[in-house]
Amino acid sequence: MSRVLIASVVAAAVLAAAPARAQVYPDRIEVKSKVRTVASHTAYQRRDRGDSREEDSERTTKTFRLGPSGSLSLGNISGDITIARGAGSDTTVEILKTAHGRDLADAREQLQLVTVDAVERTGNRAEVKARYPNFNNDEARRRNRRGVNVSVAYTVTAPAGTNVSVETISGSVRISDMTGEVSATTISGDVRIAGGRVGTAKTISGTVEITDAQMDGTIDSSSVSGDVILRRVKARRLDAGSVSGDIRLEDVQAERVSAHTTSASIFMSGPLAKNGRYELKGFSGDVRVVLAGNAGFEVDATSFSGDIRASDFALTARGRVGGRTLNGTHGDGSAVLELSTFSGSIILSKK
Repeated sequence: MSRVLIASVVAAAVLAAAPARAQVYPDRIEVKSKVRTVASHTAYQRRDRGDSREEDSERTTKTFRLGPSGSLSLGNISGDITIARGAGSDTTVEILKTAHGRDLADAREQLQLVTVDAVERTGNRAEVKARYPNFNNDEARRRNRRGVNVSVAYTVTAPAGTNVSVETISGSVRISDMTGEVSATTISGDVRIAGGRVGTAKTISGTVEITDAQMDGTIDSSSVSGDVILRRVKARRLDAGSVSGDIRLEDVQAERVSAHTTSASIFMSGPLAKNGRYELKGFSGDVRVVLAGNAGFEVDATSFSGDIRASDFALTARGRVGGRTLNGTHGDGSAVLELSTFSGSIILSKK
């Protein structure tokens, strides 16, 4: 089965809806420095997978001179994106287009139908964006096709301080060892970010994982049908949400935490900030909090059909303590914990 078959109408609609920062406007191009391009072709028959379709690929390399703290925006439809720290002050984007067709001629025709715009702008900015054809009905019938079976993969090396923004539809995103501000969204695929100042990490179908990152403001992370995992992350506010996946916030530091899931569990560990507020809400899974440090807190915990346990802390009751409701204060009560689930247990313990 091919990796993806995208109808041209869908591709055009999604690209039109993408935020402006990911769009490329050739009529406004202002080239600051030379863009070096190196291309190569390969093609072979995929007999090892038991089918007779042909595959054709084209590899191109773009080099931008953005300096140590430039900005790079990547837009894609189908294909994985990998970004890592590179040596020197140049930003290099390797673009690999791969097409699958009925025969080699068909694969090569499809390959040429998908283009990638790569432009360098003023202000140490560059934009790379894949463009898929938008066939009308007559053209689709003439070409005997309703879409194209082409993926575009980006492999990027850039100075550590580069600010990176990624938006794609079908493909995973991996960003590592960057110290600039990064954000990544995809519809179908994982988002994994290690290091950097992370603003947004979102997917609909896949896992979101952020490690060793920080942000002066908010880190916004979410998935619909996958886990959301944050490890050793520091921010003023952490937002984490999932519908059918677990949320794990391990060794996190934040003044505000909001974590919500519907059909899985929530776990959080780390210290509480003085006057911080932490809202963890599930529906059909456990909620577990492991606290480091000695910060005081107020806790309001409720579960409809699960137990509530907080035996590691001396609590002064503000209401009912025990069973399926807990309202109490520990220490100076400066932080606030709001914990709830419908059919799971709530466990509050010391690290």
